[in-house]
Amino acid sequence: MLLQRFRFLLRCLRFDSIVTLQERLQIDKLAPIRFVFETFVQKCKECFSTGEYVIIDEMLESFRGRCSFRQYLPNKPDKYGIKIFAMVDARNFYTSNMEVYVGKQPERPMFVNTSTNALVKRLIESITGTNRNVTIDNWFTSVSLARELLKDHKLTIAGTIRKNKPEMPDQLKT
Repeated sequence: MLLQRFRFLLRCLRFDSIVTLQERLQIDKLAPIRFVFETFVQKCKECFSTGEYVIIDEMLESFRGRCSFRQYLPNKPDKYGIKIFAMVDARNFYTSNMEVYVGKQPERPMFVNTSTNALVKRLIESITGTNRNVTIDNWFTSVSLARELLKDHKLTIAGTIRKNKPEMPDQLKT
């Protein structure tokens, strides 16, 4: 395919209605791709059953274009991009659930609690009650989350915890 033809097709490709786009962008930053993204995530959940061990972590999809929720993470190889939180199977690295971080959304109807506990609970909805183990890093780890996942969701977690967390006993801080 010629480059000129590819660019023409790319300009014609749309996944949403341009008529209502500006109105939807006021309440949803992910409006241009929301339908396609949610359909993709739903198919990821349906097409694969995760194993006994899953991992929840963030990833930065490299992107330097114009986007209101583009992130700058200086410690990542690609410093600019779109931040995605994902739950993946630990053995196959298959992504079974994910969520794009779009920053602070307007209050309603697309408001999402962006706290780490709420984020983890949204990502593990499809595996609740299955006695799986969830591995998370220190950004997500907290004693309250571990207790809640075990009690309410029948999931165990493994993760590092920061010394400055309020739940850490003084004996373990040294």
